[in-house]
Amino acid sequence: MKIDSTRISRILNLYASQDPQIRGVKNRSSKADEVVLSKGAQIFQEALKAAKSVPDVRLAKVEEIKARLESGQYRVDSWSIASKMVDDLLKQDR
Repeated sequence: MKIDSTRISRILNLYASQDPQIRGVKNRSSKADEVVLSKGAQIFQEALKAAKSVPDVRLAKVEEIKARLESGQYRVDSWSIASKMVDDLLKQDR
């Protein structure tokens, strides 16, 4: 089989003149990727940010208990604490 260079150049010209979508070549667009959050995701993100900004320790509560301890007004009900501990253990066994 003889390969004719004129036929090859015509085939290449036809190929080059085709629509890029027909050839499977996608045009590069200047549009950047974009992420769009749903309304629920936006609300969740705001709630998470608010929760992270709250301190882990409630200083007002700590100061109140500290003052009550120092003044002798804070009493611990050991029976109530023991009862709750037993209740929690019984709930775990179920």
